[in-house]
Amino acid sequence: MTRKPKSVDKEDSRLSTELEFYAAHKQEWLDKHSGKFVVVQQVTVLGFYDSFEIAFKDAVRALGLREDFLVKQVLAVEPVYFIYQLFA
Repeated sequence: MTRKPKSVDKEDSRLSTELEFYAAHKQEWLDKHSGKFVVVQQVTVLGFYDSFEIAFKDAVRALGLREDFLVKQVLAVEPVYFIYQLFA
């Protein structure tokens, strides 16, 4: 059985530019900003911050709530979180 390719709409591609930009620069940023939170909008770095809260507030102040932006912690190994459904 062949699967039909999933159609990509605007919602599926949101932040793809920012995530690709992050991946392309991650190694470079690990050397100087490991553990910090980076704010990326398109292919522009707004800054590196000590906490998510400060990064988010600064991004909202600079870009508003109608613009997409990425706040991501610069880590060599990214944590994976599992959420289990205990009751059906």
